[in-house]
Amino acid sequence: MYKALYACLMTLTISTVANAADFTKADLCKAAIAVEMGREVKTMKAGKPLGGDATISYVRADDKKSFRYKCRIEGDSIVWATYFDDEGRWGRWRNSYAEGDAKTTYEAEGNRLTINNDQVGQQSFLKSDF
Repeated sequence: MYKALYACLMTLTISTVANAADFTKADLCKAAIAVEMGREVKTMKAGKPLGGDATISYVRADDKKSFRYKCRIEGDSIVWATYFDDEGRWGRWRNSYAEGDAKTTYEAEGNRLTINNDQVGQQSFLKSDF
């Protein structure tokens, strides 16, 4: 009886961990940028990874301007940088919190991803949103 109960609990635990792992670095990046910039994750596209960093892009509908970002996952934090097309280079990592950069953290549980931005607020996403 106890073995069956233990096996059932272990299956549920492993299933939950597997679901949380279903969010890719690109998903985390899309969600963080969506919250920071007030955009929809469905409008964003994942690009080729750059080193260990996820890259994403989107085109702003009202003026057709394109934007590119890269994100790095540091523990439960998401740190991002933008690409300056006119200068042909990546900008700085947005992790100077004492100088006013927002701190963005995430929590993944099952098929729900919650982004918390200490300046903008919190928003949750489902895996199906990506």
